[in-house]
Amino acid sequence: MKRLFLLGLASLLAAPTLAHAQRISPMKAGTFGQICTQKAKVGVCDAYLSGMIDAGTLSKINDTNLGDANAPAGFCVPAAETTPAIRGKVVSWLKQHSDTLGKPVGESVFLALHDAYPCGAKK
Repeated sequence: MKRLFLLGLASLLAAPTLAHAQRISPMKAGTFGQICTQKAKVGVCDAYLSGMIDAGTLSKINDTNLGDANAPAGFCVPAAETTPAIRGKVVSWLKQHSDTLGKPVGESVFLALHDAYPCGAKK
């Protein structure tokens, strides 16, 4: 009974920490780079990139709507940019930054988009 009580207490103490945890894809950037360079799998790559770009754009819109118009955007992909061009820049960035290939895909792709599409830059 005491053990059950301690287990319950431990769960309650851990709950606030777990409630703030965010899901991060277990995929590594190196695996993603391989997917993006296989003709049969570029659709998966493109879908991930579109989701990442949408999330970044919507996050900035949300910040603005909540009254923080000065919140920085992580990247600014021009509306006219093509998916193959975006994929090419991300794959090139991953090849140039091999130290990031073991990191979570989201972290590395975010950095690639940040570097390739800085906000305020004229491309």
